[in-house]
Amino acid sequence: MFKPHKELGQNFLTDKSVAKDMVEALDIQNGDEIVEIGPGHGVVTEFLVEKIKYLNVKIHAVELDVRLYQELKNFYSGNEKIEIIKENILDWLPTFSTDREIKIIGSVPYYITSPIIHKIIKMPAVPQVVVLLVQKEVAEKIKSKAPDSSYMSSFVQTFFDVKYLGKVPSKKFNPEPKVDGGIIKMVKKEDANLDPVFIRKYEGFLHKAYSNPRKMLNKVFRKEELENGNINPTLRAQNLDAEEWLSFYKKINEI
Repeated sequence: MFKPHKELGQNFLTDKSVAKDMVEALDIQNGDEIVEIGPGHGVVTEFLVEKIKYLNVKIHAVELDVRLYQELKNFYSGNEKIEIIKENILDWLPTFSTDREIKIIGSVPYYITSPIIHKIIKMPAVPQVVVLLVQKEVAEKIKSKAPDSSYMSSFVQTFFDVKYLGKVPSKKFNPEPKVDGGIIKMVKKEDANLDPVFIRKYEGFLHKAYSNPRKMLNKVFRKEELENGNINPTLRAQNLDAEEWLSFYKKINEI
């Protein structure tokens, strides 16, 4: 076992039952292409490879740490169904596209959870299913609804249906992080608008909406905008669900 790099946020999942549950939640089908984020020592990878043994499925395992990359490269050298890639996932995701169904899985370094999810939503081909092990508080924030909505829940739930699959205690990682993990499953909405221009503008709209979360919406938006969107001006950002934010955005932009 290599000594983890603190600057890479390395806390390796060691519990195989958690890894197996994550792979099962991915709903792998014949013809899929799978991206694994940060395979580390390959605890999730092992179950992925076993799951696709008799399927026409390709795995792209993206690992930044050269030591782990080499370890995995050597271990899977004879397996054509898995490609081990040495790359920063934030740089790699925007370059990846395929005509096949994409599914993404990974135990994500906590400090880059938000950037990774934003990159996933902005991919050239947005994945059908995403299963991520992240910090428990972040997982709960992403799946939250009104009256406890957050910027992340409103943004992510515009494009994905989100389900919280449960807590993963910190003792199931090595080294043990200071906080517990949580697993979220994101399934792409059939009617999601994935046009890059729309995503960029909508992201800016939500940033504005949540810029002063404690303030009432009449301090953030003009009176006529709120009237046009049929939004109660005394509500706060957290009181609206993703569907309501999207409807409001469309009304004030006449989409």
